[in-house]
Amino acid sequence: MPPSPPLDWATETLLADERAGLLRRLRRREGGSGPRCVVDGRAVVVFSSNDYLGLSVHPTVREAASRAALELGVGATGSRHLSGGHGAIADLEETLAGFLGAATATVAPSGYAANVAILEALGGPDATVLSDAGNHASLIDGCRASRSRVAVYRHLDSVDLEARLARAEGRPIIVTDSVFSTDGAAADLIALDRLARRHDAWLIVDEAHALGTTGPGGRGLAAELGVAGDHVVRIVTFSKALGAAGAAICGAEPVRRLLLQRGRALIFSTAPPHPTVAAARAALGVLMAEPELVLRLHRRARLLRLRVGERALPGAHPSSPIVAVLSGDPVRTMELDRALWERGYLVQGLRPPTVEPGTSRLRLVASAAHSEAEIDGVAAALTELLSP
Repeated sequence: MPPSPPLDWATETLLADERAGLLRRLRRREGGSGPRCVVDGRAVVVFSSNDYLGLSVHPTVREAASRAALELGVGATGSRHLSGGHGAIADLEETLAGFLGAATATVAPSGYAANVAILEALGGPDATVLSDAGNHASLIDGCRASRSRVAVYRHLDSVDLEARLARAEGRPIIVTDSVFSTDGAAADLIALDRLARRHDAWLIVDEAHALGTTGPGGRGLAAELGVAGDHVVRIVTFSKALGAAGAAICGAEPVRRLLLQRGRALIFSTAPPHPTVAAARAALGVLMAEPELVLRLHRRARLLRLRVGERALPGAHPSSPIVAVLSGDPVRTMELDRALWERGYLVQGLRPPTVEPGTSRLRLVASAAHSEAEIDGVAAALTELLSP
């Protein structure tokens, strides 16, 4: 039977992506979540993980997840509004809000769902969302789902943001990552907060890559800069530095109530499962009890940036473990990605649409769980591959 027109379209679309060097393929990983594993049959050291503090394999975190599964079960059995309103979730929210100094924290099943839900909750046809051009895809999709007008301002450009705020119609909502995932650059939250106050705007800050890496005790960039107020909403994830899964939206009490009333991505998602909630709370406990983990991460990040040297894209926040090396061409990027894998290092190549055309890059990520020798090794391999 000949292929149908819909399948012909799908095949041609995939071929076009392959010719452009943009086709994504999954890798098979064996051996767990630590920094050393086997990928597609080859033993590698992982330099593409967001497990910044190594907490995904921390004994306390693993034990908490296991105990929750044995004592409570696995699935949450429904959304928070149905049968999934478990006490452990509320306990995690209370602990997190206390750690961050927030009035409330509202857990979501993923960072993606959290970002979409907060923009659904605060946005609407009477609002204009002003979004940094470098924002994560989940924030971009949240803008679309919010039913708001959307104005995209130039990446990290508060002057352009100010000009767009002056022209914005309706209620303004400023949206930004705090530390950007593809290069480790940090938003000027002080300038954004000043503009938000001047224009009576919400300021939504995605701290996914800042929690556990930046600020006092790993409390994030907003805490480091003293950016706070009822108009500020912070999104944190448990899937990166905390090594678990899920996320939370932190803000004033009316923000939580709006989330539970209008945040469709939260309302209609099953609540996080018991082992995940327990792991996130245990990881938060480890972060609070062992702040030296953050300092160890900072030392490893500085070493990686030092070893990569001038090849690293400038402008990253000093505490960011993300080191980006620009290659430009997506095909060349994936050649380097594969060559590093062949040398025993898993380093992620980023291509459009993750990054803008012409800015394909390698993204190396330091972890507190890496040894100095492993960081020296990946930097030496990269230097060899990039040498003329």
